[in-house]
Amino acid sequence: MMRLLHYFKDRYFFYLFALLIMGVFYFILYLYNALIDAIDYALILSSAILVFYFLVDFYKYNKKTKQIDYLLRLNDVSVVDLPKTSLLIEQQYQQLFLKVNQLHIALENQNDQDYHDMLDYFTLWVHQIKTPISALRLLIQSQECSQNELLMQVLRIEQYVDMVLHYIKIDHMASDLRLRRYQLNDIVNDVLKKQATFFIQKKLKLQYEPIDLMILSDEKWISFVIEQVLSNALKYTKEGTISIYVKDETLYIEDSGIGIKEEDLPRLFEKGFTGYNGRIDKKASGLGLYLCKTILDNLGHHIELHSKLGKGTVVSINFHVDDLKVK
Repeated sequence: MMRLLHYFKDRYFFYLFALLIMGVFYFILYLYNALIDAIDYALILSSAILVFYFLVDFYKYNKKTKQIDYLLRLNDVSVVDLPKTSLLIEQQYQQLFLKVNQLHIALENQNDQDYHDMLDYFTLWVHQIKTPISALRLLIQSQECSQNELLMQVLRIEQYVDMVLHYIKIDHMASDLRLRRYQLNDIVNDVLKKQATFFIQKKLKLQYEPIDLMILSDEKWISFVIEQVLSNALKYTKEGTISIYVKDETLYIEDSGIGIKEEDLPRLFEKGFTGYNGRIDKKASGLGLYLCKTILDNLGHHIELHSKLGKGTVVSINFHVDDLKVK
């Protein structure tokens, strides 16, 4: 009964129009003094045709709505499952449905990929952060450790925590931005103070002179980028010098470390790529440079990396703002 009511609700305009036409013809025949029998016969014949049309149309309507009810109960619907139709507007609705369904599937696949990427990263992150925590525990238990050794492990834990926080926020940078003009020298000095313990522990020289450059950026995100680049320089430099200088709105961080293989250079900013050096350092996540590149692209800055195996690495960050891409 409900389906019949819905049918008349959907088709009421057609039936009202049909009854109006029949009434007009009946009235015209009556005005022209046509035979009453002829008028009644025409009315009965028209009514019979209308009833026959109703039976056929309701049968198709009922069949189609049952098919759609069945499809609504399914978890997955493909193009072959949709009811056949010759009406252009219904075909267009079906195409629209399929387009929306494809977008939904693509979004589900992307969410699934993002979930697995996040799971893989957190699995690796847990193993990474266990190392400085275990080292910290051993140092405390030994009771013969220096304050610098304890501080180094705490700083490593802070770096890992900082990286995972930025990794989580990277897709929503816009809500965490504070664009202003900053003195680059102040930002670099703060990063160097945090990394000073590593310079002392590894006995590395630092070549750095005060920088006179104002930049339009976000202090927190830029600090993270510079700290990541400097952390990599410290990690892969066993002896020698790390130089920090500015030329033409570009910050350079140059080390005398182990360098990078030429074939690895084009892929260094890819997500999860660790390269030859990363395979040596089995705890490498391959996310540090990817995050730096993504952050700087969003802020309209530009990063480049030049390196030769055994001769060190130079990372340059150009602070000229081309176009803010963050959304």
